[in-house]
Amino acid sequence: MKFNFLSKFLSKKEIIPEVLRALIWKFPDKLEVKISKSEDGGFIAEVVNLPGCITQAETGQELYEMINDAICTYLDIPEHYIPYVPNFVPPEKERKELNIKIREGAFVFQKA
Repeated sequence: MKFNFLSKFLSKKEIIPEVLRALIWKFPDKLEVKISKSEDGGFIAEVVNLPGCITQAETGQELYEMINDAICTYLDIPEHYIPYVPNFVPPEKERKELNIKIREGAFVFQKA
């Protein structure tokens, strides 16, 4: 089988600015996330203003990633647009308690 040089460019999914704006508008102005410890030692997170959006994880870092994955799944964000939409970031106090590191350049919600 021959490698087609153009195939890697043709298979890339294009980011369309109008679609990205529409996807960003799906996000609420503010996300309210309730984090609690689970009985088995991990964590449970519920996105209060997205009914039924619940996830769980073993560590704080994993929980942070799972919350953002749950939000994107709930809002039906296509995978190739995920790096360009807002991320939920817990307040600084919770980040320190749960040892959460935020990836550089993340587009985040601002918490009041």
